[in-house]
Amino acid sequence: MAHVIITTANIPEGYENRKAQYIESIEACLKYSHLFSSYCILECVSANEDYLNQYNTYYSNEGNIYANKGLNEMNHLRAYLKQSSFPGNESIIKLSGKYLIEEPYFFEKVTELENEFDSMFKNDNDVYVGNGYHTFFYYMKKKLFIDIADSLDYSNDNGRPIEWDVKEYLMVNSRHIEIDRLGLMARQGPNSEKVFHC
Repeated sequence: MAHVIITTANIPEGYENRKAQYIESIEACLKYSHLFSSYCILECVSANEDYLNQYNTYYSNEGNIYANKGLNEMNHLRAYLKQSSFPGNESIIKLSGKYLIEEPYFFEKVTELENEFDSMFKNDNDVYVGNGYHTFFYYMKKKLFIDIADSLDYSNDNGRPIEWDVKEYLMVNSRHIEIDRLGLMARQGPNSEKVFHC
């Protein structure tokens, strides 16, 4: 069974709205805790949040030094996984904290297929042109995740979406599978102004 990482970024802008969405997202995810072995909230901005301390929360010290938010998140995730005691074949499910799981479909697919596949993503062609994968809810083995994260160009000159790099890296992997849907309500944008179901 998988370890779930829920990423949060408690920034001042829209703090109360974001906090409410994070709590809703975490609680919705934990309704399916029988489908994963453990979880962690990975806070990527704040040094302490009282409301997160009721959960299993890890506060990242990596900072957010890149203009590309995707690089910042991958750097936080990579650092967390490298310091963790999980073995390389541990199944990792990552969820962006503002997003709301509406059904157990993805968890059930991971449980069914994790021995056969090392990664599972949804193509982003339902919202974008299909050059990448949605990186707000996905599954990868720990070692594969670190390999992909280490392959990225961590520089402020890199404005390329990480969604493209992740897809490019995985497309040639025989132990990778694309999934048809996620069973998730996505809330994108600083004020969650873009909402869609996938």
